[in-house]
Order: sequence, then C-alpha cells, then structure tokens
Amino acid sequence: MEYSKVNNLLHGGDYNPEQWLDRPDILKEDIRLMRLANVNVVTLGVFSWSSLEPKEGVFTFQWLDDIMDWLYENEIYTILSTPSGGKPPWMVKKYPDIMRTRRNRVRHLYGERENQCNSNLTFRRKVKEIDQELAKRYAHHPGLVMWHISNEMYGECHCELCQQNFRQWLKQKYSSIETLNEQYWSNFWSHTYSDWDEIESPAPHGETAVHGLALDYKRFYSDLSIDFLKQEIEVVKSFNPEIPVTSNMFHLNCGIDYHKLHKIIDIASWDSYPKWHCGKDKSTDWSQAISAAFQFDFCRSLKSQPFLLMESTPSTVNASDVCKLKRPRMHLLSAVQAVACGSDSVQYFQWRKSRGAYEKFHGAVVSHNGSAETRVFRDVCDVGHFLNQSSHLKNTVTKSEVALIFDYDSRMALLEQKSLKNKNKNFDEIALQHYEALMKNYVSVDIISQDWDYSSYKVVIAPVLYLFKEQTANKIREFVKKGGTVVMTYYSGLVNENDLVYLENPPAGLQDVFGVESEEVDSLCDDEDNIVNWNEKQYRAIDYCDLIKANQAKVLAKYGSDFYKGLPALTENAYGEGNAYYIAFHSDGEFLFDFYQELVKHNKIQRIVDIVHCQDVMIRERESEDNKYLFVMNFSTHERKLSLPGNYSSYRGKELHNHKLLLKGYEFAIVQKSNN
Repeated sequence: MEYSKVNNLLHGGDYNPEQWLDRPDILKEDIRLMRLANVNVVTLGVFSWSSLEPKEGVFTFQWLDDIMDWLYENEIYTILSTPSGGKPPWMVKKYPDIMRTRRNRVRHLYGERENQCNSNLTFRRKVKEIDQELAKRYAHHPGLVMWHISNEMYGECHCELCQQNFRQWLKQKYSSIETLNEQYWSNFWSHTYSDWDEIESPAPHGETAVHGLALDYKRFYSDLSIDFLKQEIEVVKSFNPEIPVTSNMFHLNCGIDYHKLHKIIDIASWDSYPKWHCGKDKSTDWSQAISAAFQFDFCRSLKSQPFLLMESTPSTVNASDVCKLKRPRMHLLSAVQAVACGSDSVQYFQWRKSRGAYEKFHGAVVSHNGSAETRVFRDVCDVGHFLNQSSHLKNTVTKSEVALIFDYDSRMALLEQKSLKNKNKNFDEIALQHYEALMKNYVSVDIISQDWDYSSYKVVIAPVLYLFKEQTANKIREFVKKGGTVVMTYYSGLVNENDLVYLENPPAGLQDVFGVESEEVDSLCDDEDNIVNWNEKQYRAIDYCDLIKANQAKVLAKYGSDFYKGLPALTENAYGEGNAYYIAFHSDGEFLFDFYQELVKHNKIQRIVDIVHCQDVMIRERESEDNKYLFVMNFSTHERKLSLPGNYSSYRGKELHNHKLLLKGYEFAIVQKSNN
C-alpha cells in the first residue's frame, strides 16, 4: 500500500495552511520547522471545505496543489482528508435540512461540526461531489499516502427521515411487527405497536422505557454512520484503490460500533488525549497510562496489526476541566507508549496554533509566536528524533494469548438497564480493572468483541458481559471444551441481543460450563463492603455481590459477612478439556492482580517479562521475525529500579547495565532480544 512509501514511523499531524494563505512567510517557515522536527507526514483538508468550495460548485484547489507539491518536494507526505466533518455556511443556508435533529426533535442551527444528518440525501450528494473532485485531482499525487475519511464521527440524528430509515432497518431485522413486539416485550405498560409508523426513536419527552428500542436505535445509527463513511471510501477508492483509507476514532462511547467500522477501513487510527497529571496523587500517572494503553490495545486489536496515532497534543488541551501542561519528559514518554502499544505513528492536532475560535489555545507544535525556541517544540523534536531512529519498529506486531471482551452491544445495553446502581455506573471501569491487573502481571492483552474468533487465545475474559448472544454461549462452550480457559463475572449472560431477559438463571446457556447459576445480585452502597477469603488472604468485595449456587463447580472462595455469608464468591469448573472460572463479586485491584497471577501460571501464559510488578512501570512488547523489543516505561515522578532477566541489549532510551535498569521520573528504556 502507499503507506509503505514512508520508510520510518510516521511523525506529523493536522496541518491547516488555509488559515495562513495570506502569510506565505509563515507557510515557508512551516516547512523549515517540519524538517527540523523530523516531520515526514501531515494531514491536510480535515476542515477545509470552505476553502475548497467557497461557493456551491466553485472549487478552489490551487492552494492545496501548491501545498502538497511543496511538501512532497521537501520529503513530507500527505494524508488527505475528506472534509465532511465540517460543512460551509452556504450549504446550510441553502439546505437547512442537512443539519442534525436532537433527541428533543429540535433541529440544529449552523455551527459546531459533525452535526449533520447522515440520512440526508442532499448532504450525501454534496459530500460525494467534493470527494470526487478531490480524488480525481489527487488520487495519483506522488505525495499522497493515505485517505483520512471524515473526522471523529459521532452522535445521532432524530429527524423524520432518520425515523423512516430506522423503521426500514427494523423491518429488515424483525420482518414482522409481532416479532418486534415480542422482543421488545412491548405489552408492558401497554406499549404494543400495531404498525411500523407508530415507532419513534427514544426522546426525553417520549419513549424511554423500551430498552430494546433504545439499543436498536444506537445500532441503527451506528450502521447508518458506517454506511455514510463507506460511501466516501467507495468514491476515493474508485480513483485509485491502492491508496489505503482510515477514519480516526477517538472515544469508546461515541456511538459507533468500531468492531463493524474496522471492516471497511484499511488501517485503524486513534485520537488520544489522556488527562496527564490530573490524578489525586500528582506523583504518578499510572491510571492515565492504563486508560491510554487500554484504548490503544482496543484500536490495535481491531485489525490485528499496527494502528496509527492520528491525533495527540504535544502539550495541553483546551476543553478539559483542568488543562494541564505536560511535564518535562512526559511528551516523549507518551509518544513511546503509543508506539509500545502498537502505533506506527505519533501525530498531533495541530501543527500551528490558530489565532482565533474554539481551539486557539489548544496545544500545538508551533506556538503563536512561531518560535522554534520553545519547550514544546524541543519536545516534539525529541519525538521526531526517536521515531527517525526507530524505523526497525515499523510493522512489528504484538502477540497475545489473552483476550478481554469489551462489547459494543453489551455496553450500550448496560447504559439503559435499570438495576444495581443507576448513578455513576462503572461498568467500563470494571473492564479496565481486569485489564490493569493483567498489565501489572506483564501480560499482553487483545481487546475484542463477543463476536470475535476466540480460537487463537488460551484465555478469554468476559467481565460484566450483560448482553449475551446465543452464538456467544456456543462459542464459549466450544472454546472451553477444546481446552480454553474462560473467566466470567457477575451480571453476565442476563439478556439476549435485544435486551430481552432469558427465562433461566444466568449465565444463560452456560450453567453447565461454569457449574453455577446466579439467583440475585446485591448492590452495595458506597460505604459498604464484604469480605472474601482466598488463598489465605482477605480481600474486599465492593459495589456488587452475586449470590450464586454452585452446582458442580468447585468453590474456591466464599463471602465472609452479611446474610449471604458462606455463599460462593469464586468458583472453578472443569468442562471438556478446559476450565471456566466465575468471579461473583466486584473487587479492588488487589484481588484481580493475585487471581490473574495464578491464572497466568496455571495456563502457562507467556509473560512479556517474568518479573514481579514494579510500581508505576508499564512494560510492553513488539516483535518482528528476528527481534523482540521491550518497552519499559516509568509513569511516575519517582525513580524506579528493576532487573530484566534474559539476553537483552539496549536499543533506545535509558541504558541497560548487567540486566538492571534505573529509570528516573518519566524515563523509558527500549531493549531488544534476538528471536533466533
């Protein structure tokens, strides 16, 4: 693919020269500064529609011609964006119905971005026209290495056209209104539909009680948005199918099912903005590092190949509650972390700070004064130097024997369900806790959906898999039967794919595999806990305690207090050639760390490095056919010492001496070992 034109890891970011067309001196200086920072790629055109088509049907491409040619002459390649993420004012003035309608059925006025109706045929036609003009002109430009389709797609529209399309989507899914009523259990509260035209999407002043409907509208709009992106991809690919495409993802809850989106893009990409230095303990950024790593692994797992960090900030953001500066060494460390987790790029929003409007104080590589003598610019140069010296890391891969299920359908359904704790739901955090426990055990993890193929893994973990498709139960059964290990938790296997409760105790369809069945779940108040004794150690049970009955499962731990004292809290069941574990309680991270430590040993999982966890130190691995590269990163202000067993040699960052590393605050080391 054309992406291979660039020999090194990608370094660059969003470049918006249309903001500076009246300042050729600034544009010339940008090229000089880019070369100084080892920038080899920039993204153009993300929000350039007004500059590309200032009036309907009047296209002005000369400025883009000049910029792309100029960049290419200076060995800087272009990722060219389709501009559908932001529309020009003339379009909304002439076609007001292209704007999105909110849940309350009020249509947006012109403004903001990504607020179009994805059903609107006029908007689709205008997008197709501008995409055709761009692709016809630039698809074979020697500097073009990738298409960037739209930008951070998110949100929903609830206009009448979307309602009509939703009804068609429902007809295709359910075939008959009777089947829909059955799956929605709509006779409750007398909400039975007699005709498709009676169905409306959820609204704050309308239907909010039919959870199957709410879930289906989220699925419908995700499918609609993916279809919108697919139309754009088909247009640009028709002019040159060799140019790969991506669409930058940015949030785990943006309303798009990324496990479906990945099927239409060539390369997955992610926009990452961790809130560094904002934790309660200002001496550590471990929790922020874990959250960032989880998102990177989620993105990497989508295509089972390296992804691209499409956006980050070299310093600060502008829209957080507290907009902290990155401390010294943090920018390089955060860039190394992205590469360590599978990225083949480090890119920024944006290259040069804007003079006005919403993001004028968002961090950028070049500040308002245009100077190269700034801390931020020097930090970016350090990253550019690191990437330029690390070409061997490009296309290296991450291999995992463990997978964690983080499922779009189940997550969306959990947001709607009414039970347990209805405020401050922490289901995402629960998945993150399991992930963190594995990271502390230095185990590589893929983040997958329940529809994924499990066969390549030794262990599959399913925390709070509330929505349970029938085929998922069959897949888990076969996986365990053939020797795999599955870990499942409380509040899993309750409802089918339409949020309709199974008429059996959970985990539905798998009671024999796990050897248990759940009868009730107790929600603990914030100031409550229970105790669980396991392996001669006592742990806290917080938030949720599942009251289960062990049929044939072996009870490994029991509750220590309350009316369910003595009931099973942790079980193991042998099924076929494998094992199924059921964790009945929500715990703090201490239990999960200890539990997975034992599980990793028992299942002979290949650890990244076989050492005791070093506080605040994340260790990741990428490998080629010939070498393994170990990334050792200290996410605290404190000095950390550790030893690395094995025949490793220093590669980048801090030097390794006699198997020992001494990392100062926010320092890293990359070491390598031959696979031969």
